[in-house]
Amino acid sequence: MNKAAFADLAEYMDLLLDAICVVNKQHQFSYLSPGAARVFGYTPEEMIGRSMFDFMHPDDHQATMAIAQQVNSGNEVVQFENRYIRKDGSIVHLLWSARWSERDQMRVGVARDVSEQKQLEAEREALIARLEHMALTDPLTQLPNRALFYDRVRTSQTRAERDGGGLGLLYLDLDKFKVINDAYGHATGDQLLKGVAERIAASVRATDTVARLGGDEFVVLIDAVPTTDEGVDIVRTVAEKIRQAMQAPLILPHGEEVVTASIGMALWPKHGDTVDALINRADQAMYQAKRGGGNRLSE
Repeated sequence: MNKAAFADLAEYMDLLLDAICVVNKQHQFSYLSPGAARVFGYTPEEMIGRSMFDFMHPDDHQATMAIAQQVNSGNEVVQFENRYIRKDGSIVHLLWSARWSERDQMRVGVARDVSEQKQLEAEREALIARLEHMALTDPLTQLPNRALFYDRVRTSQTRAERDGGGLGLLYLDLDKFKVINDAYGHATGDQLLKGVAERIAASVRATDTVARLGGDEFVVLIDAVPTTDEGVDIVRTVAEKIRQAMQAPLILPHGEEVVTASIGMALWPKHGDTVDALINRADQAMYQAKRGGGNRLSE
């Protein structure tokens, strides 16, 4: 490698925000531009003669080795990312472009510090995730809201159509919520709803979805059930587990309360093709359960 030629350019290279790196086949640094100190946190003199893997984040060794072999074979590589550990222990995210110098039998690469962009991307993704969560989640119970529930039902229908199966839907309305909420206030009512939400969610299968539509109304999607009597039994079993879970008293600020639920049931495709049709059918069945005294399932 013609180090003198690089030295002649050094007074200009130190203006570069990027680092120019020259590495031999043994992955040892042969030359680094002055900008390396800003990028890696080490002076070029501290890095020359040492393996690049001495400074690289260990989780990125394998992927970087594969890229290095590509470059050694004569392939130009652009937009490759990895991480190095600076002298102060901080992590720097680097974006590389590299090519093989046949004349010098070395790799020549340019490293750009993209740590700030990575942080901004992570913050943006986290913000988007929070906004999506807010848009699709009931803020009180943290259960899916109506929009997300509708989407889950449609997805379940598509899968059921493909597999020749069905699905069940339960509609729940609490039997004593209004009395307690009016007597003890909204804070108590909110605590009651959160407690009920936890019990319902704990009573269903991992593949099912519990959602709060509003007020004291909850719905449950029972996914992937047969369209035979076995499927009906599965839905009934889930409903009974929920009903039994509601029998234990809830601990509220004013004392203990047993809050039961009236439950209506609907099946797809038997009781309707759309989400609204299923909800309406289950809602009607729920009112039948409530007229019958509550704390029961009606079909």
